[in-house]
Amino acid sequence: MLQRRTQWYQSLTIRLLAIFWALILLTAIAAFSVVLYLSRPPGPAPMAADFQRALAPILNHSSSVGMIQPGRLLVGDYRVVAVDSPENTDIEYTPGMGQTEVGAAFNILQNNEPMQVIVAERTFAGPLDSSAGRVVMSRSATDDELAALVANEDQDWMPRLILLSFAASFLGALILGWWFVRPLKQLRNATREIAAGSAKPNLARLPKRKDELGELARTMRSTAIELANSRDAQRRLLSDVSHELRSPLARLQVALDLMETEALKADRNYVQLNKDIYRLGSIIDSILWLSRLENGLDKLVKGPVDISAMLEELRSDLYFLQYGKDQESWDGRLQLPEKDIPELETDGVLLRLVLENLVRNGFQYGPENGSVSVHAEEQNGWLAITVHDEGPGVPEDKLSKMFEPFFRGDPSRHHGAGVGLGLALCQRATAVLDGHIKAINHPAGGLAVTVSLPIAN
Repeated sequence: MLQRRTQWYQSLTIRLLAIFWALILLTAIAAFSVVLYLSRPPGPAPMAADFQRALAPILNHSSSVGMIQPGRLLVGDYRVVAVDSPENTDIEYTPGMGQTEVGAAFNILQNNEPMQVIVAERTFAGPLDSSAGRVVMSRSATDDELAALVANEDQDWMPRLILLSFAASFLGALILGWWFVRPLKQLRNATREIAAGSAKPNLARLPKRKDELGELARTMRSTAIELANSRDAQRRLLSDVSHELRSPLARLQVALDLMETEALKADRNYVQLNKDIYRLGSIIDSILWLSRLENGLDKLVKGPVDISAMLEELRSDLYFLQYGKDQESWDGRLQLPEKDIPELETDGVLLRLVLENLVRNGFQYGPENGSVSVHAEEQNGWLAITVHDEGPGVPEDKLSKMFEPFFRGDPSRHHGAGVGLGLALCQRATAVLDGHIKAINHPAGGLAVTVSLPIAN
């Protein structure tokens, strides 16, 4: 199935770059706006007392009428900025003043209470009454006034600027997160659905997108279909193999049973043939079990399981299967816990398969007439069942490989060694039961394999 490729102008990378560029541009614009706003004329403050003290005698003197003109220096550094004379309809300003200075002077004249404003490092103050009308005066701003202005601006605007930066970045992160992470979450959920066996994962509208995420969603959708087809083929193969292999083995076993005579029972070849057929059947069963577990073809049938009763039944079955009526050779070889074992809510068939495999391994690889002990212990909401044999153990460098299919540590140490599927089956089955399994060399000798399963609440 051909996949539609993403065009460069539809690329998610290009879109992300454009978004980041836009965010940086907006940030720069906001920064310049803040700078321009901070450079505006400062807010008004009460007029300093020196204006009245130094200018009142001159402004109100009758001889000073002709002297009070915009731009004129009256005394010291005090200069006339603007005059609002009753005789003139327009306000007179100092020639050459900028728009900021004119605006500041005009605002001062509109107030009834005396005030001052710092503009371009000069202090504008007024309105002051004079013989020529209401006037605005200016002088150089003092160091204290400039310092107070800077401190006031920092105090007013620095927290706001920090808060604005945090708010803008958080909003940008939310937008990017919702736009970019939300499709990734959908893809993650769809991947989980595919892992659970779904052939039609919920991808919403993602396959219709024209960027890399859309391409990935379309690929995932086709992959889900292919995986589903592959699983169906495996199921059919397992079913066919199970039938095709079991049927001839069953016919061979029936034929041998029909041929059996007292003379054949003593024949070594006949006995070996029987053993090989049985062993081949066990190998096929193990392979099929392993395949079904790995492909999730067997569903759990959970229910209350009495572990103590299961172990007693296992001991009885092993006695009749392997030791017949030889009671003396069997007594005490399988040692079970004496304490009551908590009941589990689990699949009894799978758990029996695990425990039986571990116990059989213990007898198989242990010494002749050796014993196998089973211990059970509660550990923080888990039930740990340990099967301990009296064998030689396993080299430390091979312990981690014991649960790999077809791994055999040392087949030569026992003539009846299997093909390395028993522990692999135990691991798969334990995982299906939501538990875990581990093996260690016991300090007292032998191998100890522990199966941990959650205890039902």
